[in-house]
Amino acid sequence: MTHRSKLEVWLFAAIFYVVVVLALWGDYWVGAPVLLILVILSFPHTYVLAADGLRVRVGITRWVIPYRAIRVIRSSGDKVSIRVGDHEEMVLAPSDPATFCADVKAHARHLILRGEQLVARSPLGE
Repeated sequence: MTHRSKLEVWLFAAIFYVVVVLALWGDYWVGAPVLLILVILSFPHTYVLAADGLRVRVGITRWVIPYRAIRVIRSSGDKVSIRVGDHEEMVLAPSDPATFCADVKAHARHLILRGEQLVARSPLGE
């Protein structure tokens, strides 16, 4: 199952700003590469729930997060925070956070609902 990211206004504002600077000052040799890098690194944002793990695609970068490595999933407004292992945390912005969390829980069976977040069961089964 594939989830798309919601559109981020600040990202469009940053790209618009670069275009305006290019148009007003004409420093194409500086601004054009910056604009190109912003576009390549920013679009598209997709989250794919595959058999082997959660695949996050942001522009040309890709991450695969094995389901067993997910320790906590916390939904806060329109953002979803995923803690991987003990220290790493990734913040995602799926278009429908509630559906995204439910789909991840269906794949990551070791996660249980505790309060407002999904947490990994303890090894002792508590």
